[in-house]
Amino acid sequence: MTTYSLRSARLRRWTPALLPALVLGLLPLATVVAPPSEADTATRLVGLFRLAPGSCKGGKVTGTYLRMVLPSGTANGPYMSNGDSSCSDQSFTPLGPGADGGLSTVGYQAAPKPAFDSSGNARANRITAPAQYYGTAFTTATAATEPQSGRSVPVPTVTLRGTSLTADLRAFTVSWNKQYFNQGAPKPDGSTPGNTKLAKGSYDPATGRFTLDWASQVQGGPFDKFTGKWHLEGVFVPARSSGSGGSTGGQGSASGGSGSVSTPGAVQPGAAQPGAAPAPGQAPAAGAPLAASPGAVATPGAPLAATDAGTLTAGTPGTRTVTQRHKEWRVSGPLTGLAVGLAVVAIGLIVGTRVLERRASRKVAAS
Repeated sequence: MTTYSLRSARLRRWTPALLPALVLGLLPLATVVAPPSEADTATRLVGLFRLAPGSCKGGKVTGTYLRMVLPSGTANGPYMSNGDSSCSDQSFTPLGPGADGGLSTVGYQAAPKPAFDSSGNARANRITAPAQYYGTAFTTATAATEPQSGRSVPVPTVTLRGTSLTADLRAFTVSWNKQYFNQGAPKPDGSTPGNTKLAKGSYDPATGRFTLDWASQVQGGPFDKFTGKWHLEGVFVPARSSGSGGSTGGQGSASGGSGSVSTPGAVQPGAAQPGAAPAPGQAPAAGAPLAASPGAVATPGAPLAATDAGTLTAGTPGTRTVTQRHKEWRVSGPLTGLAVGLAVVAIGLIVGTRVLERRASRKVAAS
C-alpha cells in the first residue's frame, strides 16, 4: 500500500506537466519555414509583345481585339456595338499592330505631340494602329505620366510563372476624340474599380506565343462606367541583354532573390548613347523609340534596349528572374498530425492515471 501511494504521488506530481511539455516540444516541429528549394520563381518578360492583327474572316474572331461593355453590364456583357467594326458581330473591334509591332515592356510608347489631328483623330501608332470608333480614330499608348489621371506610372510589366502570365498595365491609355481614357489594370492609383480585372494570360516558352486578357472600367468622360475588354495575342520577342554575357554592373537582389542589377544611369557596353542615332544592329538608347526611325515598322526579332534597372538573365535574352521566397511560417501537415496524436495520448495518460488513483483510493477506504 505504501509503494502504491508513492507511485500515485509521483504520477500526480508529473502528469499535470506532461501535456504542456509534449505540446511545446512538438510546436517547433509542426511549424517549419519553407526551405529555399520551395521558393516561388517568377520571370519578368522584358521585350516586345508583338501583336497578331485582329481578324473576323469566316465569322471567327482571331488575333487582337477590343470589346466595350455597357455601363449597366458585367464583365461578360452586354456589349456596345461599334458601327465601324468590320466584324459581323460589331461588338468586336479588331486591332492591328502599330509601328513598334506591339506592346513593349522595355520602355514607354508615348503618343506624339500633338496627340490629335484637327478632327480629333488620335495620332499615336506605336502599340496598335489607329482604329475607327464611330467615325473617329482611337489608339493606345503608354507614358511615364498617365494623361487622364496625371499620375506617374511604371513601364508595363509582364510576369511569367510556369506557363501563366500576369501583368501590370496601369500605364495603358486610349486616346480618342481629343480625350484620354485610362484602360489599364490596375488603374494608375492601383485600384480595380467596377468591372476592372487584372491582366492574365498564357505563354508557350517553345514558340513565344502569348495571350493577355484584362478589363478596365472607364472613370469619367463620355464613356464613364463603360468597360473595355482587351484581348492581346501574338509572339513575345525578347529584348537583347545589355552588355556581354548579360551580367554587368553591381550586385543586388529583387524580391528576396539574387541577381545582378546594373548601375542606374550608367552606359552599358553596346548600348546607344541617349539622343544619338543607333548604329546598324545596335539597340536604341533607354527610352528611345523601339523602331529604328519614326514610323518605321520594327524588324521581327530585332534587338530592343532594356531600360528598367536590372540585368537580363544570361542565356535567356529578354527575361529577368525574380525569386520570391516564402517569408511566412508554413504548417507541416504530417508533423501537426503527430503532435495532435501525441497530445491525445498524453491526455489519455492523465485521465487514466486519475481514474486509477480514484479506484485505489476507494479500495483503501474500503479496507
